[in-house]
Amino acid sequence: MLSFRSHVAAVTGTDDFDEQEVLAHIHLAPDDILLLSGSLVDGSGTPSSDFDFCVLAREKDERFHRATFPRGRHMRYYTSGDRVKASFDYLPGSLLGVDVEYRTVDEVTGMLAAHADLYAYLRTRARKSSAFATSAVDFRLLSRLTYAVPLTGRAAYEEIAGLVRPGEVAYTAFRTAVGSYPDFRDLAGMWAQQDYESALIAARKLGTDTFRGLTHIHGGTNRNPKYLARFLTRLPPSLAPVTDRFRQLNAYGVAGPGAAPGAVLEWLDLIDLAFAEIRRVRDDTEAFVSRGDFLDLLKGELHQTMSWNAEISNEYSFRAREAEDGLPPLRELLAAMTRREAATHNLPLRDWAEGRAAPSGEDGKSA
Repeated sequence: MLSFRSHVAAVTGTDDFDEQEVLAHIHLAPDDILLLSGSLVDGSGTPSSDFDFCVLAREKDERFHRATFPRGRHMRYYTSGDRVKASFDYLPGSLLGVDVEYRTVDEVTGMLAAHADLYAYLRTRARKSSAFATSAVDFRLLSRLTYAVPLTGRAAYEEIAGLVRPGEVAYTAFRTAVGSYPDFRDLAGMWAQQDYESALIAARKLGTDTFRGLTHIHGGTNRNPKYLARFLTRLPPSLAPVTDRFRQLNAYGVAGPGAAPGAVLEWLDLIDLAFAEIRRVRDDTEAFVSRGDFLDLLKGELHQTMSWNAEISNEYSFRAREAEDGLPPLRELLAAMTRREAATHNLPLRDWAEGRAAPSGEDGKSA
């Protein structure tokens, strides 16, 4: 077994723990694959971060049956049906926790196959993906597989790792973060009512989602916003002025209610800057749908029989900005929506819709 002490020391600055005590919380068989992942490996950890392990058993066995699992040796454990899926406990006299997930090799390879199908599906749509669409995939585990360190069973793990495609994981994570026009529409409604506190909360959410997408287009696979500020520091130095301002506004907010309207507009400016970077790099990011292909997906949603109005025009003005240059800034779009008008843009929406019938709905029937 490889030592994991060096990985922990590199992140926390300490190696003051007993490896054997850690391993005592894991129920290993000789042919298991043991993976170390989580924040202690990806560099986002702290001195009190948990040890995040995943045990990949060759097949189901009685170790992880809820009736035979050694429950007394764990602070808590989690089950699904009759199987124990994870366990947790602290090391004696320590803030360090040992978090272990139990899977079989077949479960993981099946999940990777499900993700391949999900990736192929998400390449066919321009809308932000729902949680329902991605429910077959455990994104936390999937992300961890992109950088996990095998402590045992290295050769066997290399076969599984060959099925992990980090770029595709980054794209599916991106598509679950970016592009929610309903979120922007809610923000506009709050703004029009002069409910600036709610508008600021909505702007922060929209900004956090968009900047999370920025980490994904630069190869990040972790969807957890907890360490978003740390992930942003890994982006190219040229983005530092934008990401630094995001971190300041996101973490420390505004001085008081009077500053809320200005902060909302500043959030919109930051989102525009994030989209500009997304447009700049997406054509060179192999697993991502190119700008041209993304616009084709948007075109496919339009058809002649739509009830054409300002709302449709504004929706596509918002959604196309991840691929199209020259669209009005979001603060201009907000102002137009407040006036209940269409913002001026250069998208030939009616030309795109010419000759098109209503597209298929989510259930495969006519929308």
